[in-house]
Amino acid sequence: MIILAPMAGYTDGTFCKKYEDLFDVVTLGGYNIDKKTYLAAEKIEKRGRKEFLIKLDEFNEYIEKQINILEKAKVSINVRFVDIDECYSKLEYISGLVDYIELNCHCRQREITELGIGQELLKNRELLYTFLNKMDKLDKPILLKIRLNYITLNELINNLNYCRELFYGLHVDCYYPKKPYPDIKSLKVLYEEFKDKFIIGNNSITSIKIAKEMLKHSNAISVARAVLKNNINWIKDIHKLI
Repeated sequence: MIILAPMAGYTDGTFCKKYEDLFDVVTLGGYNIDKKTYLAAEKIEKRGRKEFLIKLDEFNEYIEKQINILEKAKVSINVRFVDIDECYSKLEYISGLVDYIELNCHCRQREITELGIGQELLKNRELLYTFLNKMDKLDKPILLKIRLNYITLNELINNLNYCRELFYGLHVDCYYPKKPYPDIKSLKVLYEEFKDKFIIGNNSITSIKIAKEMLKHSNAISVARAVLKNNINWIKDIHKLI
C-alpha cells in the first residue's frame, strides 16, 4: 500500500485529486480543529509557512466538499487539537466521511508544541491516552502520525504501549537528525514491537530502492515531498512490484 502523506497547507481535496491514481490512500490535512490550534496556525502562516486556516464554524461543510472531490482512493485525515471536548463534534462528523483518522503527534512547529501537542504528545502518555480513549468511541481506525528520534526509542515504545489498545496503526516519520537518510533501524524495532498494528514507513522515500527497503519493516509507505517535487514516476512503477 502506498499513501499520500499529509502536508499542511497543501494536501486538500484538489491537491490529492491530482495524484489520486498513484495512491491507495490520500491524507487530507493537517487540519486545526479547535480555537487554540487555529490561532497557532495563524501565527505559523504569518511567518511564511503554509497552513490550513479553515474557519471553525465552516469546517464541516469545507471537509465534506474536499472529500467529495475524491473518487478512487481511500481517505485519511490528519488533525490537531488541544481541547478534544471542544472539537469532538467535528471528529464525529469527520468519522462519518473518511476511512481513517490520524492524530498528529508529529508537528514540531513551535506554536503547536507550546500548546503541548504535536510531537509533545509523544512525551505525555496521559494526555495521549485521554485523547485516544475518547476517539475510540468514533468507531473509526485511528492512526498516530509520529516522529522518531524526538524521544528515546524505549520511551516511545513504553508510551505507545500505555495506550496500545486504542490505536489501529502508526504512521512513522523515520526522522534521523543530521543524517541524509531515514532511520530504518528504529522502524524495524517498532515494526517488531507492534506486529499487531498497521505500520506506515515515511521519510525521504524518493525511489523504488528506498521504498522496497522501508517495506521490509512496514505494512505500507507514505510519500510527501517527492510529490511536491514532481518525483512521481517511480511511484507508478512500484505498484507493479508490491
